[in-house]
Amino acid sequence: MQGIDGGEPVVDLGDLRLFAVVAEELHFGRAAARLHLSQPGLSYRVKALEDALGYEVLARNRRGVRLTPAGEVLLAGARRLLGEAHRVVDDGGRVARGELATVRVGFVGTALYSLLPAVLRAARVRYPELQVRVAEHKSADQVRLLQLGQLDLGLVHLPVDPGSGLETTPVFEDPVGVALPRGHRLAGEDAIALADLAEDGFVLFPRELEPQTYDRYTDACVAAGFAPRVAHEATGLQTILALVAAGMGVAFAARSVARGLTRSGVVFRPLAGAAPRLVTGPARLAGSDHPGAELLRTMILDLTSSDQYDKSQESGFILDG
Repeated sequence: MQGIDGGEPVVDLGDLRLFAVVAEELHFGRAAARLHLSQPGLSYRVKALEDALGYEVLARNRRGVRLTPAGEVLLAGARRLLGEAHRVVDDGGRVARGELATVRVGFVGTALYSLLPAVLRAARVRYPELQVRVAEHKSADQVRLLQLGQLDLGLVHLPVDPGSGLETTPVFEDPVGVALPRGHRLAGEDAIALADLAEDGFVLFPRELEPQTYDRYTDACVAAGFAPRVAHEATGLQTILALVAAGMGVAFAARSVARGLTRSGVVFRPLAGAAPRLVTGPARLAGSDHPGAELLRTMILDLTSSDQYDKSQESGFILDG
């Protein structure tokens, strides 16, 4: 606390808090008890405050203590400053915990029909001031963007390259079926044997965008006795399904997509026997210290470990889109 000789009076928050307590109690004994100070010590601190300000804030007489008009103005301002100081300290704590932050999240297309909606709903309820910015990217793009620091967290198909420098956790498995044009010869079947599609053209994404998933699909075809013929390549799920609807080929489709997406001209069917499975989970750069990303990652792990979430994924394929 600096006196008026140095120019504008400087009063610290501790002095203002002390004054506010005395002003609320209007009794030095009760105020001293609240502040855990001796009454003489409190009286000295108030007098020092008034000396620094250059005016009286409390009028004292034998009948008690009252605020001066200047004291009433100071009290209103002190309460505002103390409240703002509390908010600043609280905001700092929320930033440190990740609750007051912006998290840039990438996601694979299938997550839009499985993990992502549940994650965003839970984040909005649990951490309403956490800003989550989402963008769809194939897994390979997410790996690159995480490495460049342009994403804070990704929802990717696993596994990723062990040398990528990412920490990943599998949390969701999604069995894969097929999307067929509505007029396809097998569209009326309850389940499709992959070998029965050996003569069909497939609509696939370019391998470099998601090599592990691409290889999982082609390996399943090889295990069924044929090498898939790629009729068309497309980068986005909606484009792939549009090509299927146009009769340009068949495509692999995760169960979550079949459950959550209706597409005119397309029917979804499960695969008979063993089917490929897509494994999805959060990924972040190893050693990342982004508190908001860690908060969101922990929430994803909690959410996907709950019985309620697991049971919501049990229903089968939607047969007709």
